[in-house]
Amino acid sequence: MPTIYQTQTSIPSFGGINQSTDGYNMSLRYAQFAANADVTGGGLAPMRAGVPIAQTVTAPIGTLARLHRRYHATEGEKDVLVAIAGGKVYTKLYGHDDAWAVRYSSLTEDNCDWVTYEVNKTESDAPTDVLLFTNAKDGMFCLYGDNLQVTPVETPYKFGVLARFNERIWGSGIADDPDKLVYSVPFDPFNWAQNSEIPEDGGGEIMQPSWDGDSFLALRTFGSQLLAFKKNAIWRVLGTNPGEFVMKEQYGGGALEENTIAVTGSYALMLGYGGLMRYDGADTSPFRQQDVREIMAQVNPEARGNSYAVMDGKRYLLALPLGKSTENNAVLEYNITEQSFSLMRGVGVKSFLAFDGTVLYTSASAPGTVYVYGGGEVLPVTWASGYQDLNMKHSVKSAFMLYFTASAEKRFLLTLGVRTEKKLKQKEIMVTPGKSHRVILNVSGRYFRVEIGSRTTTPWQLNGGIEINMELDPD
Repeated sequence: MPTIYQTQTSIPSFGGINQSTDGYNMSLRYAQFAANADVTGGGLAPMRAGVPIAQTVTAPIGTLARLHRRYHATEGEKDVLVAIAGGKVYTKLYGHDDAWAVRYSSLTEDNCDWVTYEVNKTESDAPTDVLLFTNAKDGMFCLYGDNLQVTPVETPYKFGVLARFNERIWGSGIADDPDKLVYSVPFDPFNWAQNSEIPEDGGGEIMQPSWDGDSFLALRTFGSQLLAFKKNAIWRVLGTNPGEFVMKEQYGGGALEENTIAVTGSYALMLGYGGLMRYDGADTSPFRQQDVREIMAQVNPEARGNSYAVMDGKRYLLALPLGKSTENNAVLEYNITEQSFSLMRGVGVKSFLAFDGTVLYTSASAPGTVYVYGGGEVLPVTWASGYQDLNMKHSVKSAFMLYFTASAEKRFLLTLGVRTEKKLKQKEIMVTPGKSHRVILNVSGRYFRVEIGSRTTTPWQLNGGIEINMELDPD
């Protein structure tokens, strides 16, 4: 029981990063700063680096895509990875050790936008699944799922971005026409012509100027709607055919970088002015920007265009260039279910690809390699709570005793510390899995915080939080 001369508190569980306060007297379960700390389920465990898949390409990968073939492929060979690197288009069967095969060699730009669709080569044969990809310099191309051949697609403009909406392919991001949206004939990505007699059977164009120098930079399907993003605005496209298409401007701003937009359920997350933004179907507003304000303040503005995000089930993963780095060198994770932020450092992600519960990424540090996100080597962990005075500024706290239990495959080294306004006292201990441990730290101060670190290569997890006992010396 707490007395005038002693008391106790605890970290009941670990809840991620929270930088929304001045760092004083917030719950000890939140980290003021942390790196490579996985807090899923309330425990504390190290994040893990990626695992490289077999084979590499010789140039940096600008685009990583996936084509799932429902037809014209045997079981086990239905998923094809597509990499665009060094002006070439490569394919590789996912889950196989075969080398990347070159399918096309005349691109001038590696960064492409892409969608999957289907075409009917003949009326009697099954549809052919295709991957359509484009950039504003080379225009649009089609990769056929049956023979994996790549052919150019004739379009009215060279699109920078694509989307599939109401059985049409939509294009925008046109270098010389920044306010234009273009749509194809329904069920036919190769036909963009208007039909004056039956408009609903034809293609067409929509102009939506904003007269402020802004331009369309992304298209995303959002339920039964299409979202067209600019930096300062989002336009929602409604309707199923040209006679019904309506564009409505949404409240709030837009997205700064096209590759940071990710849709989940009834909202989308993106990088905007000031940090993270959320679009909820009607309004774009700041999203928990204060919780990660110190992290976002480290983003290199000159390299912000390299930022890249993906939605992995209930996790939003955002690769960022922090500090003076010109490439992404960290991944900010937001767990939607647990509403917690974590930060992975030491893993350079250039781009993401998520499907069927798996996240793949291309590497900024190993440009020709594709990795499976997580499951690799254990990363070094740092974790620090905010400062606490337990509402007893009049009392000096000292003789700290920390109790905890951990799980792991074998014994591992863990560093525990208590930092006061005076100094840091820490100990490195050998932790035995399943055993209750007590660590005594002789340091004193009116304010204290808990710091945890580990550089072990063994996977581990702290379970059930940490109990903290201390002595009090009131004035």
